[in-house]
Amino acid sequence: MTDGFLEFALAVRTIDGWGWCGVAASEVGLVGATLAHSREAACVTALQRTSSAARTRSRGAQRSRRRRAEHEQWPVAGRAAYQTAGQALEELWEYLTSGRQRLDVALDHRAGTDFQRRTWDAIRDVPFGETRSYAWLARAVGSPHATRAIGRAVGSSPNLIFVPCHRIVGSRGLGGYVRGTGVKQKLLDHEAAWPRMQPMLGA
Repeated sequence: MTDGFLEFALAVRTIDGWGWCGVAASEVGLVGATLAHSREAACVTALQRTSSAARTRSRGAQRSRRRRAEHEQWPVAGRAAYQTAGQALEELWEYLTSGRQRLDVALDHRAGTDFQRRTWDAIRDVPFGETRSYAWLARAVGSPHATRAIGRAVGSSPNLIFVPCHRIVGSRGLGGYVRGTGVKQKLLDHEAAWPRMQPMLGA
């Protein structure tokens, strides 16, 4: 199913073993992705909530509305948004069913703070099949003593899998995950079951 929600395009589907999964996209890129819902309606609701939060998260609703009015940062969903949603859902399906290791769809992180965006970018550098600690992530973004803030930034990422927050684990256990630790462990086990692709030299 593909549908428009305000300025965003949504796409959802069932994926064997993973329940209802879906994505939300703007004209710029992906604003949200979710997985492992037992019902389609719950999946759509999660994406709608993500889409709405994209305008207000971190910067405040009033500032976000003013920014949108002044700079037209949130255009009505058009062809590009639907193409991005379709591509992202296909990549998500391939990741969950065939061990796809590289996700290429563009992300729209305009609603994040500078700190959140730096954190999410660093998470994307963690290779498929590997994990890193929250302390490692804090050092990677240049804030070695901000582990609590790092934890909040990890938990606030709306683009599950595309920003692989499940690869960030605690020093004494898995740590949290927005879809639950059971799903987090399942994702880590899923990645461990596939041979890791090595980058081509000179690529």
